[in-house]
Amino acid sequence: MYSNGTTILLIGSSAELEKFREWAHRSGFRLVEEVDPEVRYVIADEDVLDGSCTPEQGRALARAREAGVECLSPATGQSCLRMLLEGRAPEGVRSATVLTGGR
Repeated sequence: MYSNGTTILLIGSSAELEKFREWAHRSGFRLVEEVDPEVRYVIADEDVLDGSCTPEQGRALARAREAGVECLSPATGQSCLRMLLEGRAPEGVRSATVLTGGR
């Protein structure tokens, strides 16, 4: 499988997050379920981002934020990551680095 080298942590279980998961997998992102040092972005359900989540989800989100990882909703995340794949840096995303070799 093609990989663009960018690791994304997914938090949540919504249909919107599942659609994002499918798109990200096809686009070559490495998807993980736990915080690790290579995570560049967290894509989480809106409820999780707003604090309406399980304690485990809250801890994962807090660890990511403490590490300075960008935390985005599925819609915002897909838009920003698509721009990165196209060689454009989205405005307002702290960790945005234009990806090379993307599709």
